[in-house]
Amino acid sequence: MNEQKKQVVIKKVESKKEAEQESNLLKSIPIHKHIITFLDFFEAEQTGYIVFEYHPGGRLGYFKKGIIHDQQCAVQITISILEGLKVIHQHGILHCDITPHNILICNNDPKTVKIIDFGSSVRTNESGEYIGNHRGATRWYRPPELKKQNHIFSANLTYSSDLYSAACVCLYLLTGFAPIRKIQACKQIPNQKLQKVMRKATRRNKLKRFQSAQEFIDALMPFS
Repeated sequence: MNEQKKQVVIKKVESKKEAEQESNLLKSIPIHKHIITFLDFFEAEQTGYIVFEYHPGGRLGYFKKGIIHDQQCAVQITISILEGLKVIHQHGILHCDITPHNILICNNDPKTVKIIDFGSSVRTNESGEYIGNHRGATRWYRPPELKKQNHIFSANLTYSSDLYSAACVCLYLLTGFAPIRKIQACKQIPNQKLQKVMRKATRRNKLKRFQSAQEFIDALMPFS
């Protein structure tokens, strides 16, 4: 009986320790349609390699300039991202680098969205504090409390940190540009009610944002 060959994606991580940490984190996340599927980990010559399920398509976009999406498509993509984040958060993990570059999509279909790259992710310890080798989130998409530095105070991080980044991705899809200035980006949204939702999601004060992925999803559903 011939074994059927399967396409996979192999991520090379120069630090074997970081590759092991990312792999262990991925193992704790259940298979979900909006999260990249982890398959295996191996090492060779002090370098770590993480094996993922292959998905045809490409990244949702890059960092500064992209393609303007219509409202329904942009919102549905964002909801798909939030559905993935909901599962990630339920397992005590924050992604910490949600950007268009870290989202896979096939044929611009909002239903094929998958969150990738957990190299900056952190997880809770027994005390409920987030720990991990965070390297700093991508400029324009990182919330104010998530600064690019070697050490992050875990008390600064909440679910709303990832939700802020997801909202920035939505603004990128709606305007075609990275939301360098969040207030101005929100003002470009024609729908006043959706504009209000996005303003709340990108508040500097994390306590005034949506506090869970489901809360944000519920606010976006009327526009999808």
